[in-house]
Amino acid sequence: MAACIIWQRFLHLLVLFEAASSFSSSHGDSSHPAVVSRIAFGSCSNQSAPQPIWDAIVDFDPQVFVWLGDNIYGDNKHPFRLLGKERTIGPWKNMPRFFPSTEEEMRRRYQLAKSNPGYSKLRRTAQVIGTWDDHDYGLNDAGKEFSGKNISQRLLLDFLDEAEDSPRRQQAGVYTSYLFGPKGKQVKVILLDTRFHRDPLFSDGTILGDSQWQWLEKELNSPGSEITIIASSIQVISNLSATTGPLFYTESWGRFPKERERLYRLIKDSKRSGIFFISGDVHFGEVTRYDCGAQYPLYDITSSGLTQAIEKVVPPPLAVITRAIAWLTPTTMRVFSVTCRYRSCTYGMTAPMIISKVSYLLIAWFYYM
Repeated sequence: MAACIIWQRFLHLLVLFEAASSFSSSHGDSSHPAVVSRIAFGSCSNQSAPQPIWDAIVDFDPQVFVWLGDNIYGDNKHPFRLLGKERTIGPWKNMPRFFPSTEEEMRRRYQLAKSNPGYSKLRRTAQVIGTWDDHDYGLNDAGKEFSGKNISQRLLLDFLDEAEDSPRRQQAGVYTSYLFGPKGKQVKVILLDTRFHRDPLFSDGTILGDSQWQWLEKELNSPGSEITIIASSIQVISNLSATTGPLFYTESWGRFPKERERLYRLIKDSKRSGIFFISGDVHFGEVTRYDCGAQYPLYDITSSGLTQAIEKVVPPPLAVITRAIAWLTPTTMRVFSVTCRYRSCTYGMTAPMIISKVSYLLIAWFYYM
């Protein structure tokens, strides 16, 4: 209960925080970068759904907004069918539930998302950066086997207004990094690509692929920054899939334990201070802490979604039950460790997350409570 009270205060205090409004990044032209003190991030935004959330984000006046994936829902799905000739669920299903869209339809959905008045206003006041997840990658739960990934990469980078000569348009995958702020007050944002190189689920193979791992090692061993944010479209710390399986599984780094241990080891070996994760995907918010990943506790702050909520998956009468289950799921069922302390707090309604200078104070508070 104490953790959930802290989560609520976390949201309220961040929304109330005031700071400077100018920004610049390592990709910009300013020779005198200003301090970045307000960063918003979110995921899971259905382009065809109402999006009043942009008003709240614009009112917060972030200098940077980070897309964490499912920026649109670009794939399609067949209806739930348990019986009949076209069965889409159950061990006896004979056709996939999800199937990809054409390039033209994906482009149309991106255009619809980009033309939303609230999002258009945000683009005029904040620098928008981002990565992708499965639904804007092109197919639910897809990895490196997806044949349309090169087309999807081009469409995403067009949506993000990436320059035509950007290295992201030449490489395999959309990973990149940004450095904001002046010396002594720098914030580094590392955007991972958890799709382009990912091996099949249940394989315990790779998520990032060799080239991205080499790049990430260089990023973490580059000159330090006061804060380093590692953005992953899927949750890094939470082990919720281990709780809900075999009924259903959510995608997470926990499904690839060797990769996650490699990530923790890389962070520890880099001796880089001030690292935490942000993530999306799961349609509910969560703050999770793991104490054995580095010399200090690692946090994963999950924001999801902008239009999607876990409660919307079930009929309205069951929404209250779904929320109660999310709140009551024990922390020990989310983060497993024999020797480490851990803590988790969830929030079931649709909401973005916002980071500011206050976040470090609140994370410290969360740690010592």
